[in-house]
Amino acid sequence: MNKKNVLVLAGHLDDSILAIGGIIRKFTSAGHNVSVVSFGNNDEAFSRIKDRDTCVEKFYSQAVAAHKALGVDDFLCHNISDFSVQENRETYRHCIHAIRRVKPDIIFGHYWREYFQHHAMAKLACDSWYQAGWDCSADLGRPWQARALYHFEVIQPLPDPTHLVDISDSFGFKIKALSKFNSSPGFMDAISEKTEARARFYGSQIGVKYAEALKESYFIPQKIADPSKEL
Repeated sequence: MNKKNVLVLAGHLDDSILAIGGIIRKFTSAGHNVSVVSFGNNDEAFSRIKDRDTCVEKFYSQAVAAHKALGVDDFLCHNISDFSVQENRETYRHCIHAIRRVKPDIIFGHYWREYFQHHAMAKLACDSWYQAGWDCSADLGRPWQARALYHFEVIQPLPDPTHLVDISDSFGFKIKALSKFNSSPGFMDAISEKTEARARFYGSQIGVKYAEALKESYFIPQKIADPSKEL
């Protein structure tokens, strides 16, 4: 088996699990390497004033445990304030560095059709996927071009998914990972219900119990040498 390197660029500490927790588990259980790089530190994720000063530390420790439950050891958060997750020099360089460090075959990132932090991450993923292959910014590592990039959904449904991935055998791991975020039990209970409903819906489209949706990006056009064989 040729091991693949997989990189997930996530806006916040729980986005990767909410979006593609089942897919991540399928990769790790098959022996592939999955790296998750997140940006926002969930400093706005408190529903009670008394939790404001402790929510960042709590969410980070829970995120580490959640990703370990999916078999992810390479997990990094850049500890950026949630509302500061935007397109700028710092975040762009973080994305390029992640791609050059991990050398992924596949990148997973947000889709444009969500609120501004996720929208920004979608743009950052595509642009850095492209520029990481340029011979520039030498301090960020040697150029690397991933083979493919796939968008995922967190809140808004993906329009016209290109792939529905059967996660029937890994959905339980996804729910177990989500349960690690236990500092807001009422909120996460609601999220778990929505997650299952969405996974069941996508599963029904392909005749399985649970599935997750992806949309392949063609931000970098595919090279076709022989259309009779490759199209």
